Amino acid sequence: MPVEKSQRLLNLIIGLSSTRHRLTRDQIRDTIEGYEPLPHGASEEEVRKAEASFERMFERDKKELRDLGVPVETVEDPVHGDEIGYRIRPAEAAMPALDLTAAELAVLGIATDYWRGAVLGSDATQAVMKLASSAEHGPRVELPFAALPAVATDAFATLVEAVADRQAVRFEYSSVSSGAGTRTVEPWRVVLRAGVAYVIGFDRDREAPRTFRVQRIGGPVTPVGPAVEEVPEEIPLGALAASADVRTARVALRPESGHALRRRGSAAGVDGGWDLYDVEYAHGDAVVAEVLALAGGARIVAPAELAQSVAKAATAALEVERG
Repeated sequence: MPVEKSQRLLNLIIGLSSTRHRLTRDQIRDTIEGYEPLPHGASEEEVRKAEASFERMFERDKKELRDLGVPVETVEDPVHGDEIGYRIRPAEAAMPALDLTAAELAVLGIATDYWRGAVLGSDATQAVMKLASSAEHGPRVELPFAALPAVATDAFATLVEAVADRQAVRFEYSSVSSGAGTRTVEPWRVVLRAGVAYVIGFDRDREAPRTFRVQRIGGPVTPVGPAVEEVPEEIPLGALAASADVRTARVALRPESGHALRRRGSAAGVDGGWDLYDVEYAHGDAVVAEVLALAGGARIVAPAELAQSVAKAATAALEVERG
């Protein structure tokens, strides 16, 4: 199975940093995973092509590492000067210690949660844990969307990767207007609006640009091959640019909770031990999910249909927990 370029570069860094003296090109090709060793019993022509392919790949990788600031040294053999090797001095390649604030660590934590299902999800989680353990403790920092549930994170991560790799994807999608069905989309951009994730792209089935809410994607997002349509210079945001269908919900919040809702809303008085805020929204289910994520720290006063949705979802969750 072919090794991804990023993994091959990482293997090369580890190999050149671990050697006591140097690694020659032949040693790199034979020991670093990601490079193909010379085939056994190959003809002279096959050997020549394999060597040329390795040379091109290794030269590109070496240049990319140096462009990234990784000091790949060229080392000549003290006896045979024509036999060149390579190494990386670990002390010179080490990054300086990162001095992150509590707010910066919190942002990284939210980003890591969104990338939980991606290729580098486990590496991202470990990296944030290491950074957090070495940082100085400070006061807790509330972020605008820190209370939002991390829904559909696997889909979100796969879509971001598909945008970067120019891959078409297929997924199950449900909407009020068109119901449930399978969509094949060439994603152009993934955006966040008020804590809600959307993917904008070319819908192959409808042969037109469309916007999809990531929260309404059911099941896995599956890559189905390279994208064909060109990405437009100006990606149409449609209703995301300025939604005309904006309504207001009155939300009751416990003291020191619901900071995201407080920042988006306007104070509307108090009700016993609750602070009242009027919060504008375009999608009712997003507000419901946000209130549910606060686990009793918020409730919807009006409109009644949103309050009923919260009660219904909470009751269903309790029934599931009870089995």
